[in-house]
Amino acid sequence: MWLGEMVLDHQPAFRCGLALLIMLLVASNAWYVYSRSLNLADQYAHHAVEGINQHFARIFGVIDTIQSETVSELQWGRPHQDAEWLSTALHNPPGQAFYALDTPPPPFSHAELGNLTGLGQATALDAAHRREIAVALGLAPMLAAAYRHLDAQGVAWVYYVSSLQFIYLYPFTPSSSYHYSPFTPGGQFWRMAEPTANPDGLRVITPVYVDQAGKGPLLTISQPIWVHGKFHGVLCVDVSVNMLKRLLGSVAEPLGSLYLLNAQNQVVAASQEQALPQENLQQLPVMARYAAGGQAHVRVLAVGNTGMRVLHYLPNHWLALEIAKGCAPGLVAALLLWLALLLLSRTWKLNRELRRLSEHDALTGALNHRAFQALLLRLYQDYQAHGTVFSLVMVDLDHFKKVNDTFGHAVGDEVLKVLVRLARRLLRSEDKVARLGGEEFVLVLPGTDLHDAMKAAVRLRLQLERLHWHKLGLPDKVTASMGCAVVLASDCHAGAVLKRADDAMYRAKQEGRNRVCLDFHGQPPGVQ
Repeated sequence: MWLGEMVLDHQPAFRCGLALLIMLLVASNAWYVYSRSLNLADQYAHHAVEGINQHFARIFGVIDTIQSETVSELQWGRPHQDAEWLSTALHNPPGQAFYALDTPPPPFSHAELGNLTGLGQATALDAAHRREIAVALGLAPMLAAAYRHLDAQGVAWVYYVSSLQFIYLYPFTPSSSYHYSPFTPGGQFWRMAEPTANPDGLRVITPVYVDQAGKGPLLTISQPIWVHGKFHGVLCVDVSVNMLKRLLGSVAEPLGSLYLLNAQNQVVAASQEQALPQENLQQLPVMARYAAGGQAHVRVLAVGNTGMRVLHYLPNHWLALEIAKGCAPGLVAALLLWLALLLLSRTWKLNRELRRLSEHDALTGALNHRAFQALLLRLYQDYQAHGTVFSLVMVDLDHFKKVNDTFGHAVGDEVLKVLVRLARRLLRSEDKVARLGGEEFVLVLPGTDLHDAMKAAVRLRLQLERLHWHKLGLPDKVTASMGCAVVLASDCHAGAVLKRADDAMYRAKQEGRNRVCLDFHGQPPGVQ
């Protein structure tokens, strides 16, 4: 209801506000679609990152277990007797400067053993070499189990490389295909993990390379092995890049492109077969939210503690298309809102006129008797609930019948209109004027005590008397008798206040008219 009144009273402001509302509606809808699209894209990226995190977590868990066992064996130097026996089967192929375990003794087979190769002559190995070789062979069942457990995770090789120039590799490959050579320490799995490059002994992940044994592009996770402050070698797991690609592209409906970057800012894998659109994006650090660029929105997410990152590339044209599709319902809603408000404004206008006719006196515009009774009841209930006082001033024009009889009802009607206009001008905006019938009016003064009600009544009486009534053809001034009453705790109903104000008004009539009388019921002693 109040909205309709505001619209009808401020038509130009309403039109501007409505236009602004529609623009805000479209803008907010576009922002909502934009935010929702970024949120969906973020969920998509997090899903992929979570998959890669779990992938590496499984591999790291196995590496940690094997590392702990390796350190323990090297620390105590008590490998299993089978491992010491296996080490005696090492031999040098004819004419070769490396030894190998190409032919394990029964009952061992290549299904449970990998191969161990190293530089030098098998018959010339000292006790330290043989002890560490026995430790490596003692880990064979664990490395085999790790490979079988991680094979579904795209693990191609599991191996231990010793600083004593030998390597234990699983699954088995003959030494003729691969063996430890002087070039082995040149591999990044070793160079990145050895003490000169990695003095803290941290786990490292190499850049991508192509496997010489035909298993495609790989990267190696290298775990340095230190015992009592001495570097012994590295425990390595080779991971298939193709598996990482499948993890990045595992979402049914991809949103943008995902790129897995390593610590060297190399693109390890991508969710789609396309190059990174902008090379400088590889240098971006981990971001808490998407960064908007001229071509795309980009975010970089960390992959656990691997040092790797996933870059999510979200093209702006995709976002623009999503916003356009999402804003279409908003535009339709805005048009419907415009039409609805136009219809509502017409309805409000008709309702206002009907309400005015039902609540106001047709002649003077003052509240009619029914509207006054409803207002009086509300004020009385508010007084009972919250103690908010209010006052009533009964106003009765003196000798009004004489005016009607002598000068006609048209002049009498003008006198009534003048009274109401004057009262509205002198009273506050929250005060109301009601016509009870004929020449009887009542002033409703919310939040007003008896003293202030009297001042308002006296001001109205004096101003009424001073008006230039001769302009209406009246030879004498028009006066009024008034009675003031304030609501009391003893009032058992709302009409009690009106009754006391009416009694005070009649007392003013009896005392000579053109005066204000007060109802002193319930007032403190000394109030006059």
